Parts: sequence; structure tokens; C-alpha cells
Amino acid sequence: MFRLLSLKNVLVALIFPLLLVALVLGGCGAKEDTESETKAEIFEFSLAHFQPATHEVETILIQDWIKRIEEATDGRVKITSYPGGTLLQGPEIYEGVVSGAADIGHSCYAYTRGRFPVMEAMMVPGIEYNNAKVSDWVAMDGIKELNPAEIKDVKHLFTWSTGRGDILSKVPVRNLDDLSGVELGVTAGERADALKSLGGTGTVMPMPEHFEAISRGITNGVVAPMETLKGFRLSEVTNYVTETPFLYNQLLFMVMNKDKWNSLPTDLQNIIDETNESFYKEVVAGFYDKLSENAVKLAQDEYSIEIITLSDQETQKWMALLNPLLDKRIAELNEKGLPGKEIMNTVLKLADKYNQEYDNSK
Repeated sequence: MFRLLSLKNVLVALIFPLLLVALVLGGCGAKEDTESETKAEIFEFSLAHFQPATHEVETILIQDWIKRIEEATDGRVKITSYPGGTLLQGPEIYEGVVSGAADIGHSCYAYTRGRFPVMEAMMVPGIEYNNAKVSDWVAMDGIKELNPAEIKDVKHLFTWSTGRGDILSKVPVRNLDDLSGVELGVTAGERADALKSLGGTGTVMPMPEHFEAISRGITNGVVAPMETLKGFRLSEVTNYVTETPFLYNQLLFMVMNKDKWNSLPTDLQNIIDETNESFYKEVVAGFYDKLSENAVKLAQDEYSIEIITLSDQETQKWMALLNPLLDKRIAELNEKGLPGKEIMNTVLKLADKYNQEYDNSK
């Protein structure tokens, strides 16, 4: 009896640890499977924007960004772009992202006047920007310094600029007298105000509508960046470009629905933030400068468009008429309970800093 019990005890002593090891290994395997499933989860998002499907913002910038995000996340984040307003029209995109009609959106802050008072302060006519790269960094630094509440209902990915806008017209505009009575298309009401101050007339409409308006004689031209000569085919319907780096600045956003952003694991959020930072420095900053340079060459080579540069004396006349718009913006910001003077001083300080850093004459 003693020997039987001993044998039984020996078997238990041998088998129990084996069972325990099997249970532990089985548990670890289940945990590893769960972690593997979590890591393998794919997040798919839609991206709505207004640029034509053939525009280089879509074919180069956005598609490159999508590719980099997918590669950086090992295919766990996939984004499908819907250009040309096929998912949402330009003025609808920001609110469409807020509501979830689109997961990600790219459009212009200026399309919804009054919705973005701090961002609009960076686009007031009368602030001179040498080029797009200047405006790009003013916007990104301005967002960091001013932390505008108006864009906290989304995940802000990045903001960039078309750079300065010029007068693209059928008739030459060499001085203020030439502008008198000329009707030009604009993409935002503040630019219409600026033209009125200068003696012209501005008609507000989204950028994709300007080609037809000019070709049908509804307007005599448009205030827009030079890249639109190619990107929106405006070189086909205009004959002159008057350089006005103080008249126009268009800021563009790339934002994401907050719930969709929060649905991402922390590691993916960190990867996307890091990818955006490097992509901005390498591709986004100054992107429109390259587009404008190419568009001007095309317009001059194929359409013989004349580029008009205002004299210093003439420029001062225009600036003197635009300066009151800065004071008006400060008053409007104050009325909204925002520190108008502080906001405008920050914008002007940053513009001066980056105009010196990215001086076209150097």
C-alpha cells in the first residue's frame, strides 16, 4: 500500500507541473493572439477636398502624404482621397469633418468667413508675404503661439498656404487708375473689401468657378496665386499678371474628425504626428512656390502672359489704402472677446521674421 501511494504521489508530482506549464503557455498564446489581432487592425479613412483630380496638390502632395502615412504605420492606416468636391464641396468640408461626413478634410479657411477669426487675421490684405514658404511657417508658428479655440473641434494635422495672390486679368493693371471699375473674382469677402478700398470690385466665388466666370465675361479676372494659371487653367482666359504680394494670402487646412482620431491607438497617433512633422518640412512648406514657378513659365511660354511689377511709389499708394483693414481686423477680434492687438502683433512679428529668412531677393 505504501509503495502504491508513493508511486501515485510521484506521478502527480511529475504531471502537475506539466499541466501548469501547458496552461501558462496556452494563456500566453491567447494573449499573443489578441495582441496580434489588435496590431493587425486596419483603420480606413476618407479624405475630402476641392482640388481637381489633376491638380498637383492631389497628384503629388496628398498622394505622397497618404503613401507616407501608410508606410509609416505598416499599412495599419489607409486613406482614400476624394478630390474635386466629389465627397464634399470646398465650403462644406470643415463642418463636414466635424460632423463625420468625411474623416479627413482639406480646404480653405477663408471659405467660411467669420468662422476662423484668428486664422483670418493671418490673411488680412495689407500684410506682405514674400512667398508661400513665409506664409506656411507664419501659419504653423501662429497656431502654436495663439492656440486658436476655433480649430479645437478637430484634430489639426497641418496648415499651409498658396502664398501671395496676384491680379490675373484680361486687361492690364499697372496702377490704381487701371483698377478703377474693374470687376475681379475673389475667394473670400475680405478680398472684396480690399478691392473696394482700392477702387475695384470683387465678386466672391469658390476657386473652381473662376475659369467660367472669366471666360463668359462675368468678371475681368481674379485675385489668386500664380499657380492657378496652370492648376485651374486661368492662363487660357487671362492676359496679364500684376504682382501684389500684399493683397492676398490663402491658408489651407488638413484636419481630421476628432472621434476618428481618438479611435486610433496611441502608437499610431504618435507615428502620424511624427510623419506630419517631417512631411511638412520636406514637402508642404514652400510647395506652392514650386507650383507657381512652373505655372508662370507655362503661361509665358505658351500664352505670352505679361507680368507687371508695380513701382515702389505705386506700391506705397496701394498699401496706404489697405492699412485701415488691419485696424478693422483688430476691432473685429476685440468684439469677439479676443485680444486683437496681440493677435495681429504676433502675425506681423512672424511675417517679418520669415520674410527676412526667406527673402526672394537673396
